[in-house]
Amino acid sequence: MKNQTRMAAGLAAALLLATQVAAAQSHPEQEEAPNRPGFFRQLGTSLKNAGGQMVGVQPGQGGSKPSASAGAIYAPLSGPGKLPGLFKTDNHQFAQQGRLDWPRVALSFQEWGASLPCWTVEARIWTSPSSSTTETFRTCSTAAVTDTDDLGDTAELNTSALWKGRDTLTGIRVPAGRANTGASRSPGPNPPAQPFVVNVSRPGVSDRAVDVALRVAWVSGFIQTSDLHPGASGLLTPFKDSRMWIAGFKAEGNRDK
Repeated sequence: MKNQTRMAAGLAAALLLATQVAAAQSHPEQEEAPNRPGFFRQLGTSLKNAGGQMVGVQPGQGGSKPSASAGAIYAPLSGPGKLPGLFKTDNHQFAQQGRLDWPRVALSFQEWGASLPCWTVEARIWTSPSSSTTETFRTCSTAAVTDTDDLGDTAELNTSALWKGRDTLTGIRVPAGRANTGASRSPGPNPPAQPFVVNVSRPGVSDRAVDVALRVAWVSGFIQTSDLHPGASGLLTPFKDSRMWIAGFKAEGNRDK
């Protein structure tokens, strides 16, 4: 009987020790998990920012704005300054489906270069086939792309979301039956067949051009947060709005010489 009691006590002690060891091993993992590199570390772990995490938005600390050290996303130089928010009042679902015609924006790069972080851009804004205005501004390809969430906090798109935005732009094709200029580019009123796919051979220029164009698209409301959400299949919804495009590069504006 004594032997059975001792065995039972020993078994209970062993189980208790095993439980304590397991708890000690699991606790550091719980503490270290938020610090591991990965999706949720990149996007933030607060439940109130769950919607932002889905789209790749990184919340600012305490609602503060991201640092402007990367340069301005839009610095006006001349013209009426109509570009910021130009597409915001549109029916964005119709825009995504390519069902809107105007306004249109042709982007011409006045000062550019793969080694130049901030480019000077001229935007020709078309409101009809025969009516347009121009404005000039500077956009930095590394400028923070930010949004304001439903709590009023300023959030910054992370690298994953920026790549989704780039893919969205370069994937745009003019819908069949719509007027376009084919492989050639012009300041309008019609876009080329591939609005943001430029044919350049100089290393880095094409990528930098898309980075700049993405910032312009964001400032104008041409691309919005909803465009970066994956659909039910896990893929981005096809974006068919071709009302903005890269019109070309000013030859004397090359700063890589």
